[in-house]
Amino acid sequence: MSLRPVYQFGIVIVCGMYCVANCGGTLRAEDAPEAQIDFQKDVQPFFNDYCGACHNPDDQIAGLDLEQYQSVESVTTERGTWQKILHVLNTKEMPPEDEAQPSEEQRKAITQWIDLELKSFDCTKIDNPGRVTIRRLNRVEYNNTIRDLMGVDFQPADDFPSDDVGYGFDNIGDVLSMSPLLMEKYLSAAEKIVETALWAEDPYKAPRKSFEGAEMQQDRGGRAIGKFRSLASMGEVFTEHEFAADGEYLVICEAYGKQAGPDPAKMEFRIDGKAVETVNVTAVSESPGYYEIRLPITAGKHRVGVAFINDYYQPKHEDPKLRGDRNLYICNLAIQGPIETTPQELPETHKRLVFCDLSEGEDPLKCAHAILDQFISRAFRRPATEDEIKNFMRLGYKIIEDGGTSEQALRVVFKAILISPQFLFRIEFNEASEKDEQDRVLNDYELASRLSYWLWSSMPDDELFEQAGKGELSKPLVLEAQIRRMLADPKSSALVENFAGQWLQLRSLTEAAPNKDVFSEFDDDLRLAMRRETEMFFAAAIRENLSILDFLDGKFTYVNERLAKHYGLEGVSGPEFRRVSLEGTQRAGVLTQASILTITSDPTRTSPVKRGKWILDNILASPPLPPPPDVPLLSEDADAVASGTLRQRFEIHRSNPACISCHEKMDPLGFGFENFDAIGRWRTKDSGFDVDASGTLPDGQTFNGPAELLTILKASRGEFSRCLTEKMLTYALGRGLEYYDKCAVDSICEALAKDDYKFTTMFLEIAKSDPFRNRRNSPGDKK
Repeated sequence: MSLRPVYQFGIVIVCGMYCVANCGGTLRAEDAPEAQIDFQKDVQPFFNDYCGACHNPDDQIAGLDLEQYQSVESVTTERGTWQKILHVLNTKEMPPEDEAQPSEEQRKAITQWIDLELKSFDCTKIDNPGRVTIRRLNRVEYNNTIRDLMGVDFQPADDFPSDDVGYGFDNIGDVLSMSPLLMEKYLSAAEKIVETALWAEDPYKAPRKSFEGAEMQQDRGGRAIGKFRSLASMGEVFTEHEFAADGEYLVICEAYGKQAGPDPAKMEFRIDGKAVETVNVTAVSESPGYYEIRLPITAGKHRVGVAFINDYYQPKHEDPKLRGDRNLYICNLAIQGPIETTPQELPETHKRLVFCDLSEGEDPLKCAHAILDQFISRAFRRPATEDEIKNFMRLGYKIIEDGGTSEQALRVVFKAILISPQFLFRIEFNEASEKDEQDRVLNDYELASRLSYWLWSSMPDDELFEQAGKGELSKPLVLEAQIRRMLADPKSSALVENFAGQWLQLRSLTEAAPNKDVFSEFDDDLRLAMRRETEMFFAAAIRENLSILDFLDGKFTYVNERLAKHYGLEGVSGPEFRRVSLEGTQRAGVLTQASILTITSDPTRTSPVKRGKWILDNILASPPLPPPPDVPLLSEDADAVASGTLRQRFEIHRSNPACISCHEKMDPLGFGFENFDAIGRWRTKDSGFDVDASGTLPDGQTFNGPAELLTILKASRGEFSRCLTEKMLTYALGRGLEYYDKCAVDSICEALAKDDYKFTTMFLEIAKSDPFRNRRNSPGDKK
């Protein structure tokens, strides 16, 4: 079957949908056999005659300027464009029927020439693994990486701005930008993550009781002034406080002095009338200061106070500078505690990250160095350098110098690491020894990251790091074993959620809104069951190493009671999903699953156009042109609905000459699934009329019903395997594919065909491919 117009690596173009073609032509097959065709003498005149009026520098209909192609080399460098041109010429989609046409001999000669040039693509002369833009972790990758790095059980990135999508996926380096808002979110997330994962004493989070100065009692020396207490001569301000438990407490006094004489005002903290500590109150009324002590106090009621102990009054001192009246003003007294000291059982996350003793009794510098070496290496996904460790240790020293504890310093350092570009981005630097070379093989740590973010959407685990550290990961047998291990790991569910969720567009099921008046049984439970079915089907294909062709005609699925009832399947009860056979039913593969049928429908009815386009996009990699502007919508009023089936109304709608070309490809594919309504139920009637699910494809093949169409689609296994390979390779690399990636795609598809299209073979071949194992350097990549 020839359904594939090869819209794979670029903009969607056609040759002359609205062309005003010139008469005649210079190329005749009998005069110019394909081996003797000259690009300037034969090919360019052909397109000038039949397409140049529309596809020129001024008009560029469908984004195509044919005049820019001045040599045969363009067939290689613009391979995707020429494949599209070849297809529309072969299928006679272009020029349109009402425009002048080339003769069959002309058409045959030019298409044979293009086909030969495309097939002559010499992979031995193409040595370009491509270059991936430095990739920021997307939201899913950030959440998963934090989970595996820190061990915290929450989703900090759920509050981040949505990631942009390129080439159908949200892990494409070119579109993962960094905005000021996102940077603020990273700072806030790092704070929350570290405070959750690491214990550090924070006395200011303990229970606090505050007393305004005027509320407190006074023993000699002054009076209340507004909310404050004034101590004009030596005396004490105090309060009685019930301490809930034995422990350490902070006593914090906000105060200022009216300064006079040679010394500042002195304030003495007292417990039960006994002096504990004396401080100099240098603050003045314009800016009161906070003064605190920390001490152990037993449970029960205690008198807590502060005293003014160096009164000074010399209004007539012989030295004018020493004249004055020194007083102390108490604004507020707070008691905070009991302060949590090191708990008997530290959090598991803390014990895993802080694996040695930072106390004075051990070697704190050696311990801190070891902790940072391990954490930085895991966070940056490659061995930490000594300079990096020292730089972060200097930051920790600063916190300790300012009075912080070792644990508080470690928290600050960990936060700094989590907002470092080395953590937030997946960076592949040029090797210094290879700075003058265009391409290089990825080192084992870079390979480990590519594998883990492809298959797990997260950082490498300990085993990948270990193999990378030994230089073993790049060895073929080790690499294959690791891929098989990773696919079997529960973390490969990320591949289901993120690759399958975007390839099959399952994420859009969240926004699907079937009309409640028409489909009253649709609810969120059914929506979740639909998505779960497709995800479990995809997971089974990975876990059991099934053929990728099972996506087209696999005769099994996963249902619970709700979904089984929806499908009319008997013998299934309860909310648990289980595998069931589809033998004897009209369902097979993913195309007949309710998730796909629902997202390709309108709220009140099916949409053959959406369903056909979905197949062209995601099964055959042949997206049609965007619709022309001002195309009228299909009438949905009562009279129109009563006039016939949806198919009959579409026949009238698509008679528009501007629509027929694309609809001839899309509509038969969509109508083949008309037996399934807009939420995926089987039906034989539409608005009281018999459903017609027959069709004729552009190459002349006919079918009647979904089962026959699925058989035809499976026969186009080469097209489907190439489509899935291109999408998987795009996702694995984090970039769009280019013409030079054809060789890698061809090799992967060839290996798939030889191994009965086994799914694991695709993963193994992608991991061995040149674009996955190598990268093209650029001058800006220097380390």
